[in-house]
Amino acid sequence: MHLSHKSAANACTIPTVSSKTNGRTIVKVFATTGMETMSAQVEAEVMKRLNGESNHYTVEACKHTVSTFSNQNIEVQVDNVRDHVVVVLHTQTPPVSDHIVELLALLDAINNAHPRQTFVVFPYMPYSRSDRKNRPRISVMGQRLPEILNKVLNVRRVMLLEPHDPHIKQYFVPTADEVPALPLLVDYIRTQYLTQFKREDCAIVFADSSAAKRFEEVPSSLGIEPAYIYKSRLDHSESPTVKVVTGRIKDKHCLIVDDEILTGNTVLKDAAMLKEEGAATVRMLAVHGVLSDQRLTDEQLMDKLFNSPVDEFVVTDSVPLGNKVELSHGKLKVIPIAPLLGEACKRLILGESLSQLHRLAGELE
Repeated sequence: MHLSHKSAANACTIPTVSSKTNGRTIVKVFATTGMETMSAQVEAEVMKRLNGESNHYTVEACKHTVSTFSNQNIEVQVDNVRDHVVVVLHTQTPPVSDHIVELLALLDAINNAHPRQTFVVFPYMPYSRSDRKNRPRISVMGQRLPEILNKVLNVRRVMLLEPHDPHIKQYFVPTADEVPALPLLVDYIRTQYLTQFKREDCAIVFADSSAAKRFEEVPSSLGIEPAYIYKSRLDHSESPTVKVVTGRIKDKHCLIVDDEILTGNTVLKDAAMLKEEGAATVRMLAVHGVLSDQRLTDEQLMDKLFNSPVDEFVVTDSVPLGNKVELSHGKLKVIPIAPLLGEACKRLILGESLSQLHRLAGELE
């Protein structure tokens, strides 16, 4: 049977025959296809932090080989991980469902090689928005994926970066660790915008009731007044119907804060309404920049955002952005997520608390 090979390597593999090198525990970092840049950055951050905290660990980037057979089945082979600590990174990259299968095969291969401990880290968990049966006869993959990881692949340590809905972590047993990325946006506002504008000339705008509840502490932590956009969603489309804006926004620099931006359709309507109401500028800050529309190419989508009423978009790179930054012609700004993930992974490996990460964003380097 014919098969083809593709390497999913982050860096050169250092062959090992033992779980320890000079008495040091080996930590191996894997990542699924499409995450090569992010995984190399996270691996470097984990290495830097573990070396600063302990001389008992050696961090190695690792590769796995994905073989695709003529029948389109895949097989994954990994390097030696026996009695090693393993970190597996997976985020949403196209084709999303294909890479989910790769993740499952990768974890199966790792399990078969008997690691000491395995951590799965989701900078952005695919299917996390598909977790409720809110219509008859639909799938709920947001629940099924945790079940497969737990019950079939025996994964017991999972970390989610700012999940779309915090309750998603409860589908894992034991409950997944949640790492907040919102402090990165707050720090960006403080260092980039409040050095340009007076606090009284700004407004934090919540795009819907969910964002208002979830991020309610942001305005008070920055000393900026909030404003609200009230909406209704008449069907299950991605674009809700806007109702009304409340709060003082006239002549203000409006900062819309949310957990993610997908097609951009909603924020473009919000920005148009805010400017019609007299807003001086509108900026959108979101943790996850999915930035995808099945009806448009990346070039068309970024051109739409560039020519929109939004003056600037700010996202992290929790989802690989490819050439979208260049296509935005300066309108898309990116906050690196690797320092936060590196610190979180270091704490998982050392058994330290993650709670402190809620306030450390501005101190991570």
